[in-house]
Amino acid sequence: MEDLDYTKLYQAYSAKGRNPAVDPKTMFKILTYAYSQNIYSLRKIETACKRDINFMWLLAGQKAPDHSTIARFRSGFLEEACEDLFY
Repeated sequence: MEDLDYTKLYQAYSAKGRNPAVDPKTMFKILTYAYSQNIYSLRKIETACKRDINFMWLLAGQKAPDHSTIARFRSGFLEEACEDLFY
């Protein structure tokens, strides 16, 4: 995942104003890992970020995002860059 081109994802954030609570690259990793573990519920992903060591490792010391932050990322920012990331 380190070799993916995240420029579109960062561009989606740059036009929106304030800085993101969690780095967009990290949020993408969290969602990708959650989906690979069959975790699709935003609240379950939020809980996993607080309790599961694998999610904590992906966060690398950043504060765990809440479910609304994950939802905003998934429906807004990721939607614009998703095709480029998986191309």
